[in-house]
Amino acid sequence: MLVYVYLFSFALGGLLLLASILLGDKDSGHADADADADAGQASGQGLDHGVPDGHGSLAGVFTAFLSMRFWMFFLAFFGLTGLVLDGLDLIDSSGLALGLALGMGLATGQGTVAVFRHLSSSETSTAAGAHDYVGKSGRVLVGFGPGKLGKVRLTLKGTTVDVLATSDEPQGFASGDSALVIQMNDTTAVVAREPGRSDG
Repeated sequence: MLVYVYLFSFALGGLLLLASILLGDKDSGHADADADADAGQASGQGLDHGVPDGHGSLAGVFTAFLSMRFWMFFLAFFGLTGLVLDGLDLIDSSGLALGLALGMGLATGQGTVAVFRHLSSSETSTAAGAHDYVGKSGRVLVGFGPGKLGKVRLTLKGTTVDVLATSDEPQGFASGDSALVIQMNDTTAVVAREPGRSDG
């Protein structure tokens, strides 16, 4: 009887994985993003106060069950392990085979979700946000005046970045001037002259 459960789980998990690969993981991505957000909110409470985040880690384990990616890998590896151990009579005890299959499914599902969360958080931490631009100084490439757009070149996270820029200062900026980013409006930097510095 359990062999059919293993077979069904393996077939369903395999189909979901195949569909995920063919569709570019778009459908499971939304559910995973929501689950990751919930885990992040729960874990953030401990990190903000510099306290070891035991509750956040536990929340991450439980929110993994909301992830479609978890269930794809759980079903596939639960079914595969059960078929190999019980279906091929490698283990005499069906109960032991069931326990090992459940353990393999849980470990694989949780591990996969944890890896994808880690990769996602790494990408987020390396991507520049609006706060990374504020306070940075750069060189004006294309001059501009009040209410007009120009371009400023900045060095951000070790990379040279050109951004659109504007300013409320009546004097305006010429090419080659130094500019200080004081605010970011979407992709446009609001700049001012650096304190104590006057460009010719």
